[in-house]
Amino acid sequence: MTAPGDRGPDQLTVRYSDLDVAGHVNNVAWLRFVHVGVSRAVAAWRPPGGSGRAGDGSGAVAWRWADIRYRRAVQAVGTPITVRAIPVERPEGLLVTCEVGAAGPDGRMTECVTADVFLGPPAPTALERDTPHACHASGTEPPARTGRWPWSLVVPVRAGDRAGGGSLSPVAAADLLQEARHDALSTWRHNIRGRLVVARTTFCLGQAAAGQEILLHSRCSRVGRASVELTSRGVDPAGGAVVIRSTTRIARLLTDADQEAAPWSDAERALLQDMGMSTRPGGPGTVPPNGHDPSGGCGQLDI
Repeated sequence: MTAPGDRGPDQLTVRYSDLDVAGHVNNVAWLRFVHVGVSRAVAAWRPPGGSGRAGDGSGAVAWRWADIRYRRAVQAVGTPITVRAIPVERPEGLLVTCEVGAAGPDGRMTECVTADVFLGPPAPTALERDTPHACHASGTEPPARTGRWPWSLVVPVRAGDRAGGGSLSPVAAADLLQEARHDALSTWRHNIRGRLVVARTTFCLGQAAAGQEILLHSRCSRVGRASVELTSRGVDPAGGAVVIRSTTRIARLLTDADQEAAPWSDAERALLQDMGMSTRPGGPGTVPPNGHDPSGGCGQLDI
């Protein structure tokens, strides 16, 4: 059943803190905009019949998965941002479709980000160990592959990273996943021409207690014509339980003016395929983990 009317868009503004080192609104900032729209849509939602299940303020629902598509970059501080979020009730929870747009000098809105966010009861436990998990709109996450995770990074879970019910907040999850991508791409970024941008990311959330550490793993899972997919996960180091899963599609633009991704060269494809091979038993490849070394100037948007 659909929402009983569109409550209208939320108006926000780009701040200096939303920009990365390259001067672009970064991925975590876009997720904050989406989070504002989703939160307000959930707070205002009243399903037919007046049960108030999702909008009664009791914290009965939490983000379980998100599918986010990045379409346009924004650079100017003060740019007006419009967020429109429409909730649709499902038997298992609430699906919120979100559109985020930016106004140009002429006042016309350009679509920048679209997202589908599923909310349900807070995850009672961590996600299953390395098994397929239904966590995004297109179906289920690809089955976990056996073998090595070439890039690993340990980060603490801060008190403010946890949402109601013990789950990581979606913004905290996006921040952690950006750390994982940054760690992986800083190893081979200097061998790729142009600018690497996140085109799409999906993630699902389990429960993670504040104060514990999370071990972030990443690996190259698929090489396309002009993109590469990076699979990441966050693991409880003590028990091995998975608390975050994510698949991110990363495309390459040769210039800021490009509207489409540029295909890989033969040398770039060989490098990316070698990283894919490094996840397989007996084939460690030639790309070692970097232990979160400096990225050599890779901007946050560019991951």
